[in-house]
Amino acid sequence: MTRKQLEGVIEQGVPFQLNLADGRTYSVPHPDYIFLPLKNATVAIVYEDDGTVHLLPLLTMTGLTYRPKKRAGTR
Repeated sequence: MTRKQLEGVIEQGVPFQLNLADGRTYSVPHPDYIFLPLKNATVAIVYEDDGTVHLLPLLTMTGLTYRPKKRAGTR
């Protein structure tokens, strides 16, 4: 997964799930739950409600699942 792909979903502001190569998944219910450090960083930081922090290497991300926001006037 590329940083650009991840940034695109974060910018939409929709909840999503990150899928990792080892089968684990991480829920990101809101953009406040994920942080991407400086442009050359190769990790994403995901926060949970209980205070747990996950440092996830972008290279281990195999995909993400989300429902895009509906455009105005669509059903």
